Amino acid sequence: MKLGRIIGRVVLSKKDESLAGGSLLVVSPLGKSQIADLEDLSLSQSQPNLVVYDKLGARAGDVISYVEGAEATAPFEFPIPIDAYNVGIVDSVNYRPNS
Repeated sequence: MKLGRIIGRVVLSKKDESLAGGSLLVVSPLGKSQIADLEDLSLSQSQPNLVVYDKLGARAGDVISYVEGAEATAPFEFPIPIDAYNVGIVDSVNYRPNS
């Protein structure tokens, strides 16, 4: 599981029926310094942004936890065309990295 900040939303003219009820979010992964200071709104410089499937109703600016790969499809009973899935909306983080 990783943490990222929602920086946008993907709008489709046609959507696969298996994606009904959810939305596609553009997420910037958070690094250690950004996790330690959630007020830091800078974009990730070391990791590329990604598209995450969301059924929880997260909004732009929210910090979310997400999984990628095979784990992203685990909640579904049938194959679904996604690579990353939002598993939670983060309220707060208590993290102090070692210097």
